[in-house]
Amino acid sequence: MKILTIQNADLTPSGVIGDAIAEAGGVEDVRFPEHGDTLPADVSGHDGLLVLGGTQHAADDAAHPYLPAELAAIRAFAVAGKPVLGICLGSQLLARALGGAVRRHHTPEIGFTAIEATIAAETDPLLQGLALPRLMHWHFDTFDLPEGATLLATNAACPNQAFTAGPGVYGLQFHLEITADIVQGWIDVSPEWTQQQFPAFFASHRDQLAEHVPASIRFAREVGRRWMEMVSAARARSQQAA
Repeated sequence: MKILTIQNADLTPSGVIGDAIAEAGGVEDVRFPEHGDTLPADVSGHDGLLVLGGTQHAADDAAHPYLPAELAAIRAFAVAGKPVLGICLGSQLLARALGGAVRRHHTPEIGFTAIEATIAAETDPLLQGLALPRLMHWHFDTFDLPEGATLLATNAACPNQAFTAGPGVYGLQFHLEITADIVQGWIDVSPEWTQQQFPAFFASHRDQLAEHVPASIRFAREVGRRWMEMVSAARARSQQAA
């Protein structure tokens, strides 16, 4: 199984989700549009799409002229019935690609935050039966759900935390792919800025990492495994139809 992975920032790799892809027998084809990588003209060479986070504002095509190509890729995979997983910026781009509005949120969400599953999550194949641990957030934007999408997780700070827009198509606002090293790398890039803008998180981040990363990794591995089962099933259906 071949997964097209769109990486949007140097310090935001696929992390634990990438590990889950490999464990399921998948191979990532990583493209980095910000560094000039092009995206495939069609979806025939890939079985699923993973869209990762980044510092970009999901609606700012002028500053990031490759975003329309990312949106087109997301739509193409979704229309073809191939699974899509968008994480943080990737969830915002997924929402936008399917018709939802993206905007700056009134309050940045930084650190490990509690989220709550909706009733719909109880029967959703990605999340059913899973306890939601505190999960890492680092975002300034939010989005409206696309028409027909189903909300799967929420919290008071940012209501749209997870949604599905069809079989295998998911947007997750939180960073379930992180390891402690990944988050520490974000802080180390600009520690003075982080301390100034988010003093409470900066002061407690090492404790937060120690306390919450193990449960986050367990959760991410299971979510990644389940998503890859959807990729495998979609691939089998496509082969049968050919």
